[in-house]
Amino acid sequence: MPKLGTADAVFYRRWIVANGWSEAAGLGTTFVLGRALVPWLEQVTGTVAVLLGALAAVLLGTLLEGVLVGVAQEAVLRDRLASLRKRTWMLATAAGAAFAWLLGMIPNTVLALRPQDAAASPLAEPSALIQYALAAALGLVAGPVLGFAQWTVLRRHVARAAWWLWANAAAWAVGMPLIFLGMEYVPWTGPSAATLLAIYGVCGAVGLVVGAIHGRFLVELVRPRRS
Repeated sequence: MPKLGTADAVFYRRWIVANGWSEAAGLGTTFVLGRALVPWLEQVTGTVAVLLGALAAVLLGTLLEGVLVGVAQEAVLRDRLASLRKRTWMLATAAGAAFAWLLGMIPNTVLALRPQDAAASPLAEPSALIQYALAAALGLVAGPVLGFAQWTVLRRHVARAAWWLWANAAAWAVGMPLIFLGMEYVPWTGPSAATLLAIYGVCGAVGLVVGAIHGRFLVELVRPRRS
């Protein structure tokens, strides 16, 4: 990719920061509220509890992460795409987040709904390396799912908009394992303030990394073309 000029560098930095704070606020609060719902969900047993937990995750991910990230990204993107209609990017991001969260919740939900054999030995937990590899694979798939609705908006304004799908695949193939890795260091049994700070810090850091990766592609896509 060519070297960034001053205007491109400013746009790129703003994009990274926007993704950092919005993932911290959106994804971080999704995790915090999800954790707060656990005691309530534990009072509900069986299939209902599993389905309610999955539904809560999808709704929180859509309304918090999807909306906040969409608002933050749109505020930066409109500097380059003046014809971008207000809220179209935000709505597309929320729709993409809904599908991505739905996709991400399917494996755990299916496993949780599987009939349990009391005589059978519990499944061994995979090694950390395998977990991170699976997280990267999930990100590789969920990234384009998240970015597809955004692509339907972006393609009306720029050429080669399909690169945005690859950009999201690359970004979330890195970002998803970082979420899993970062959550390993959250002091879940420590003081509440430390736990909250760690959750928001991890999500913010992931947002910065993800924004840096797909943002570099975006700079090339929305760079004004010389006539």
